[in-house]
Order: sequence, then C-alpha cells, then structure tokens
Amino acid sequence: MIPAVVSLLLVSCGQQQPDMDAMRKMVDEYNAASIEAMTSGNMDKVMSYYAEDAISMPPNGPMLKGKEAIQKNNAEMMKSGMKFSKVKFTTVKMDAGGKVSYEVGSYEMDMSIPVVGNMKDKGKYVAIWKQQSDGSWKVHAEMWNTDTPLPSVDKPSAKKSDS
Repeated sequence: MIPAVVSLLLVSCGQQQPDMDAMRKMVDEYNAASIEAMTSGNMDKVMSYYAEDAISMPPNGPMLKGKEAIQKNNAEMMKSGMKFSKVKFTTVKMDAGGKVSYEVGSYEMDMSIPVVGNMKDKGKYVAIWKQQSDGSWKVHAEMWNTDTPLPSVDKPSAKKSDS
C-alpha cells in the first residue's frame, strides 16, 4: 500500500499545476479582445487565442470544427450587418489541472441585427483551454447559449362542433 501511495504522489507532483493568477489574467485578456473584436468587427486578434483544432458550439447552429471554420463563421456574422454596441463577460468560475483549464461565465450584449432590429441578450458560456506544445494556452472548445426564453407559441384551441 505504501509504495502505491508514494508512486501516486510522485506522479501527481510531476504534473505542474497551472498558475491560476496567470490563467485568470490570460482569460481576462481574451475576454477583453473578444469584446473589442465584437464591437469593432475585427476578429483577427481574438482568433490568435484559438487552437488550430478548436471546437465552437454556437446556439442555433452546427458545431464548428477548427480555427478556420470558427474564423469563417465570425466573418460571415460580421458581413451580415450584425453590430454589437455593448458586450460584457463575467467569469463566474475557473479551475485548471495539468494541461487543461476551464472558465464558466455569463454575458450581456446589446446588438443590432438587420432582420430583427435592436436587441439585448444575456446568457452563459463555458470555455475549455488547453496548453499547447509550445507552453501557450489556447481555447480548445467553447459553448454558449441565451437565457432569453423562446417566444411563446399559443396552441390553437380545438373548436367544438355544434351537434
């Protein structure tokens, strides 16, 4: 039993834990870059935070596999005329172990969409970060969705026949 415990301790000590203060600073920088990208329409800087094999799972759309697909989707969104006037991200929880870290957060946005008009949205997100072979950390996977409920659809009542 003792050799097993010693072996476990040696293995766990060999895995260097990420510096959570540095992780938090990097995530805050990414969130600031995301806000700048969304409000300016220039996604180049924010894309530098994504791994080549990143996965994005936006609401109401298909899973996007790879940095190129994510970048193309972002460009199409900006070309559609969608404009963001206010964006706020709030990190609720972060943790890390080994070469993986995650962030859970909430967002608030004011935007204008050509076919819809002005709207406000708030919701939540999860971002998973993975340490790359060069030691940098990149977004490996992300998913977000709105807190705004779908519009209510009233079911037509069944008409009673006069018999």
